[in-house]
Amino acid sequence: MPIAMIPQRMVAGANSFPLLAIPFFMLAGAIMERGGVSRRIVNLASTLVGHITGGLAAVSIVACTFFAAISGSTPATAAAVGSLTIPEMEKRGYDRSYASAVVASAACLGVIIPPSITMVIFGIVANVSIGRLLIGGIVPGLFLSFLLICVNYVQSKRLGYPTEEQRSWKERWKTFADAVWGLMMPIIILGGIMTGMFTPTESAAIAVVYGLFVSFFVYRELSLRDLVPIFYRASLNSAMIMLLIAAASPFGWVMTIEQVPQMASQAILGLSNNMHVIYLFMLIAYLILGTFMETGAIILLVVPIFAPIAETMGINMVQFGVVTVIALAIGMATPPVGIALFATCGIADVTIGQLTRKIIPFLIMMIAGLVALAYVPILSTFLPDLLF
Repeated sequence: MPIAMIPQRMVAGANSFPLLAIPFFMLAGAIMERGGVSRRIVNLASTLVGHITGGLAAVSIVACTFFAAISGSTPATAAAVGSLTIPEMEKRGYDRSYASAVVASAACLGVIIPPSITMVIFGIVANVSIGRLLIGGIVPGLFLSFLLICVNYVQSKRLGYPTEEQRSWKERWKTFADAVWGLMMPIIILGGIMTGMFTPTESAAIAVVYGLFVSFFVYRELSLRDLVPIFYRASLNSAMIMLLIAAASPFGWVMTIEQVPQMASQAILGLSNNMHVIYLFMLIAYLILGTFMETGAIILLVVPIFAPIAETMGINMVQFGVVTVIALAIGMATPPVGIALFATCGIADVTIGQLTRKIIPFLIMMIAGLVALAYVPILSTFLPDLLF
């Protein structure tokens, strides 16, 4: 095989219109984070759930859920919410490592709730409708958020963490009105995709324009000199993902020529003829790979093997995509390579070991939620089928 084929395949792999959504969503998340949206979302979450046991930790989970619908990125969600809530939790008597564990686990929702960069990559690799995938992540994302709040409630009861003062409906309405401009962005994106007004890629560009408008003219917390660091950070993060995609393209091409996916499919299908057993095997493989591989790399290297198997077994590909992304999201909060752990450790100044001990109950509940979503397909497919 001529060596010149490698750069040619790298360029061909990155030269894709749908992949433009990745840098645009990265940029939109960075703009909204710096433009004051994250602070307003935390204030809104505080008025809604701050009064329950472990209220401030629950605020972190709800805030991560809201911000996930803006950023599409786990590190961005961890940074935006964690930098605000972790110091406040520590002031109110929360153990710093527990506060970090709450944020790290909830930040994983950033790649599940639309817009999601990981969903875009899966859709391109597996040739599945990106619009359906994005809509399919809404209910599972909210379901996992609810499970995390339940775990936090039990843990906070056991550890004796405080509750916040219950707010009046007037205060809740005021904070909602203040945050509504930020919350409108996912509605505009998803509404445009569902009505066919624009594609997922075009919606990402619109998200950038909307983010600049809100940050400059509505909240007025962004200045021209802030744009250089925002663009730099978004460019750096996008470049890392795009280089990974480009490098995986020749690898996948060689695997296809050598018929590796077909041989792997035959080997896996030879283990059992029971669909549920094979499905469980794939989920376990995702969870194990997530502990030591980056999410994008797993999708690019493993999904071309697993997707044909899932299709052969009659699994709905939208549901399979959502479950895949959730399994990989759990990997983001699992040591030693979990990106959510590193992002949160950098904010809270705790070690991976301290964080890992506290995050285990949250990981167990998320894995239980993953199994439920894998074997109850309607949770992932109901909304896309209804809206499309």
